Amino acid sequence: MPSWIIILLTVIGILIVCKLLFAFSLVSVFPITQGAMFHPSARIKVRTFLDHVPMKAGELLVDIGCGDGRVLREAKRRYGVRALGFEVNLLAYALARLRTLGMEGIEVRLRNFWNVDIGDADVVFCYLFPDVMGRLAQKLLRELRPGTLVISCNFPLPGWRHRELFYPESSFHADPIYLYQIPAVSKRPSDSCMYNPERPRVRNA
Repeated sequence: MPSWIIILLTVIGILIVCKLLFAFSLVSVFPITQGAMFHPSARIKVRTFLDHVPMKAGELLVDIGCGDGRVLREAKRRYGVRALGFEVNLLAYALARLRTLGMEGIEVRLRNFWNVDIGDADVVFCYLFPDVMGRLAQKLLRELRPGTLVISCNFPLPGWRHRELFYPESSFHADPIYLYQIPAVSKRPSDSCMYNPERPRVRNA
């Protein structure tokens, strides 16, 4: 058999295996994700978030549904935070562990964040489906301390008022990024941030 045929069959075999692994990673976590697919956050979104939400070294950033760990890595490099990510998709988890290998201060857990108390977080980042945002809002109000910042890409938290709203300067990734803050006194959803309705929206990248 010619060598080029062997190479071609090998490449095809590898692609098929990768497809099967990807499909398995989706099916195995379907009861948790309800079909939400692993999709890395666009770099412009991550950069916009970090540009507008400075953090102090040693603060704890929690990414609920961290994918390949991109947000964790960039936040660690820029601000020196402690970064903790949760992921249930085995493929995404493996990528996150691989890409954060050797980076101190970053931990990636193969766990369902719904079953974990994230009350120690100083900043929470999420990029989830709108179907779960109502349930997530209840969890955050129940567990987070006053002053904790919450960042949500694309989808708002129902009943909450954002403190600021950012738009990445990109024609392909111009969806909003919402910034909330857990209030110091009340934990009612309508008071879930210090938002001034007359404050202009931020559109810088």
